[in-house]
Amino acid sequence: TIVALGYHITLDKPPSRIRSIRLPNDPFLQPNGYKPAPLDLSAITLTAKLEELVDQLAENTHNIWAKERISEGWTYGLNE
Repeated sequence: TIVALGYHITLDKPPSRIRSIRLPNDPFLQPNGYKPAPLDLSAITLTAKLEELVDQLAENTHNIWAKERISEGWTYGLNE
């Protein structure tokens, strides 16, 4: 999808201003031992072109999710 939208991905090292956020153990530690390790991206600003890409990827992800739900028989409305 990214290439089709005219973007390219590189495997550059993340900027040094990106750091991990420490989460408390209790609500985040999963039974299988997995604990999410989100990055603190509050100091990151995106160009207008990257903001557009983020919006397009979010819309695409939502459309894929909706297509899967519809194929499973989901409909919009009240549960019966």
